[in-house]
Amino acid sequence: MTKAPYIHSWDGLTRYSFVSTGRRPVKKIVEFTPLAFENLYNLGFGDLLANGKIDDKVNSNNGDIVKVLSTVIHIVKDFTETNPTAKIALKGSTTERTVLYQRIIKTYINVFKKDFLITVLEGPANQPRETIFDPEYKELYLAFFVKRK
Repeated sequence: MTKAPYIHSWDGLTRYSFVSTGRRPVKKIVEFTPLAFENLYNLGFGDLLANGKIDDKVNSNNGDIVKVLSTVIHIVKDFTETNPTAKIALKGSTTERTVLYQRIIKTYINVFKKDFLITVLEGPANQPRETIFDPEYKELYLAFFVKRK
């Protein structure tokens, strides 16, 4: 994405934050949680709640979705520069968000593939297989993986 990102901060480990300043200020968090496999991290993203947790299902409807998503992409770049062997797993917290992520990857695949290898899980949920992202694929992928080249 070519939209300038929001300025973001990093906690020095796995959590980044920024403020969406669309219609109102909304603090956003991007967190990379280590998974059971070495160098595999889940990307969690959402609004910061008062209790410090992330609400990944809320629709802020703040009018700045392109800038927010551009910021998340820049954060993935930052994280993978610091952790070059990291593989990032992502899936929307809802079907609608997974559709959105697939559409964004499809739209910007030529930009993303300069820096990243993007693979996906496809097939039945009980027997998924990992394959290279295909922008012509007509079904909804189960999940996405991003790894710096």
